[in-house]
Amino acid sequence: MSFDYSDTANDANEAIGEMGQSVTLTNTVAGTYAPGTGITNTTTTQSGTGVVVDWDSRQTDGSLIKIGDKRLLLSPLNTSGDELTAPSLGDTITDAAGVVYTLVAPLGVINPAGTAVLYDCNMRA
Repeated sequence: MSFDYSDTANDANEAIGEMGQSVTLTNTVAGTYAPGTGITNTTTTQSGTGVVVDWDSRQTDGSLIKIGDKRLLLSPLNTSGDELTAPSLGDTITDAAGVVYTLVAPLGVINPAGTAVLYDCNMRA
């Protein structure tokens, strides 16, 4: 018997929607050099929902997680209800107040049976 984790992803999305805020995830991929045009980067944005909190002081080790870093619990679904493209290191997050953060390590995902249920991200302004 298998378990359908898409219901769990929907539950996580609903809980984050109640407690979180709108965020914009931006990914920029460096393009290749083309004579005459130079390098053209490709930028994609996604609208999602996340909860931004401070890291617990016990988790702030000063090297991987630094003082001032924020933790983002990001819904696996975008605002349209479709699957969010997984965040990557170096992506930027713009919160509802317009503050821009960069995703840095550690960057995790809870994905039982290959279905993303929650992204757990470290952000640095």
